[in-house]
Amino acid sequence: MAFDEYEIRLYRSDFFPRVVDLLKYLLGNDHESNRDYFKWKYDDNPYTESPLGIMSLYKGKVVGFRGYFATRFQIKGKNDKIISLCPGDTCVHPDHRRKGLSVAMGNRASEEYSGKYPFFLNLSSTKISLPGYLRMRFLPLASKTYLTKCSKAGLVKFLFNAKKRFNQIAPNIPFGTFDDIIVSQQPRPKDMHVLIEGQEINTDKITLFQDEGFFRWRYANRHNKYVFLYRIKDAVITGYVVIRVSPNNRRGYIVDYAQGDEISIEKILKFIIKARCFDVLSIYQFSLTEDIKQNLQDLGFKNVSLFRAIERRINGELPLLIRPVKHKYCDSDFFVEGMDLRKMENWHIKGICSDDA
Repeated sequence: MAFDEYEIRLYRSDFFPRVVDLLKYLLGNDHESNRDYFKWKYDDNPYTESPLGIMSLYKGKVVGFRGYFATRFQIKGKNDKIISLCPGDTCVHPDHRRKGLSVAMGNRASEEYSGKYPFFLNLSSTKISLPGYLRMRFLPLASKTYLTKCSKAGLVKFLFNAKKRFNQIAPNIPFGTFDDIIVSQQPRPKDMHVLIEGQEINTDKITLFQDEGFFRWRYANRHNKYVFLYRIKDAVITGYVVIRVSPNNRRGYIVDYAQGDEISIEKILKFIIKARCFDVLSIYQFSLTEDIKQNLQDLGFKNVSLFRAIERRINGELPLLIRPVKHKYCDSDFFVEGMDLRKMENWHIKGICSDDA
């Protein structure tokens, strides 16, 4: 289509109020929450010098925005400063939809950010947005599938409450210290970083870079609700699990985890299940180590279930998506430090890698 009436341009901070106002069509009408979310996600992002985004202007009015969430990955011993861009928060004003603005903004991002960042990684596509990403030559990396624990009664309660939203975490989640388990609403950046650094399981993969600064920034996202569970032994944190809580408080997503022994994650998971904090509890199926995957399966987590069948029927089987930032790319552009970005076995991806987590 011709864009004679539209101007596709880089985001600038002086457009902040107008972009935040536009985002109500994506995020809802809580202007203060939307403003704080934007500032956290783009202004405070430690991996960019300035917010990354593309705007569509119509007669000087912001009618479209596509944000880019920078994430730092590493290949241990080779490169710990691999900055990917996650496309997200794409919004077009209702009066200007179905005109190709979303794809146009995506193509402009490839032109603008080529040479500065190596690749786009999309972990939050939807049934509506997926066709546009495929038109922009994103390639499927893997299906976004979960291992899920859900009883029939839990499924009924979850579906009954599906459309409800609560700002606060459900009161049935027990916060405090229970023997060797601590349940908190606060991250412990130093302890979490020590555990991540002590793990040797992913040295040959592309992994998320998680230092103290990452933890302090990443979990400051007030748009989401998190529960932090720690196992403690002899006054030392030996493992942690982070759960993102769904808007209706009924589903938990295990988005981050680490341990310094072989039993801490299992003990935390057993506590969560025994406490019956959630009707549905899910974790990304890919990238799990064999021991953690076996622990989950022993605790009743499944990929094939009635809940998963309903979820696939509603959402489809959505993929993780990858492509080089370079506007006109070739096969060699998919390689970073000799590793092919298109092969899932070269990645270790947890839920917290997603801009949506």
